[in-house]
Amino acid sequence: MPIRSALVVGGGIAGLSAAIALGKRGVACSVIDLYGHTEGASIGITSRAVHALEELGVLDECRASGIALEGGGSIFDRMFDGAGNLLPVPPRPPMNVDTRLPAAVTIFRPELARILLAAARLAGATHRTGVSVESLKNLADRVEVQLSDGSAGSYDLVIGADGTRSSVRGMIHGPEVRERYTGAMSFRWLLEGGPPIQPGFYALADQTLVVIGRLRGEITYLATGGDMENRRVEPAEARRFVADILAKYTAPYLASLRERLDERQEIIVRPFEWILVPAPWHKGRVALIGDAAHSSTAHLSAGGGMALEDSVVLGQELERAATVEAGLDAFMARRMPRASLVVETGVKLIELQQARAPLAVSGMARGRALIALAQPY
Repeated sequence: MPIRSALVVGGGIAGLSAAIALGKRGVACSVIDLYGHTEGASIGITSRAVHALEELGVLDECRASGIALEGGGSIFDRMFDGAGNLLPVPPRPPMNVDTRLPAAVTIFRPELARILLAAARLAGATHRTGVSVESLKNLADRVEVQLSDGSAGSYDLVIGADGTRSSVRGMIHGPEVRERYTGAMSFRWLLEGGPPIQPGFYALADQTLVVIGRLRGEITYLATGGDMENRRVEPAEARRFVADILAKYTAPYLASLRERLDERQEIIVRPFEWILVPAPWHKGRVALIGDAAHSSTAHLSAGGGMALEDSVVLGQELERAATVEAGLDAFMARRMPRASLVVETGVKLIELQQARAPLAVSGMARGRALIALAQPY
């Protein structure tokens, strides 16, 4: 292993799983997280990313805390029309050929963060919140770091896992390499004690989509989206937006959800943004992983899984490499094709939706990507 210490910037899925993967290999990891909290929404870990959960040693706990899709299949296998009728879905190869593992795990995002943080600490990582990087000095054998709390440190490696709007990325690539807005917003709603669930994708002919899932604790998860300018959306406007989308459907289940959408309900609104950092994702001993390097829309339910896979591959390649540069080069060579597929497909699916393309067209694009993502990473 060419490194013995690492600073991980970002305490999300990518950062904490990197601390686990490296900590298991004897690397002393310090994780800093500016915000110190995780947004409360659902996340689906699908296909090969489930293998990453297993390699990190957290699959059993995620299975127990989330809802696992056992026995093959895909979260995309249940699609309904606007009236709630089940639509035929072309058969696909199993998402996980290893029958020991679930095809997917759906889990409350803060609960996943709790599990990963506990595992990172067990692997020896320290974790501080309310701290960010002020400056980086990339030297031949180390990175000297100045932090926002006035402290400084020297590390063998700095990992930028600080999300789509990464400050670490800006420090090594400059402001011109940045996220791009798709023209659409994401709207997510967690409803406690919702009506008996019909999970799946509900689709209208005009590409209006509503995704329904279930979390432990009798929580219904709804996700949808739509075109608008990139701006702050007030809570009342967000509720109206979701209610107006649900009003387009005649499906009784969606109508029952609309009746529950009162002023007490909170809608999480975020822009659909994307970025694919050109090679290389690293400069000297500073490397980017997860959304800092490649972020896409949620249309493949692959963002969290890609972050998990990144961390596992980073640990593997650094362990077998003679030098830091060789390990980071090998990491990016393995991850770039897969990251490009996810980002490009996500952008394509947004464009098809905005163009009101037939559902079969977007279904084919999604299916091709899912088949590829079922392959080993």
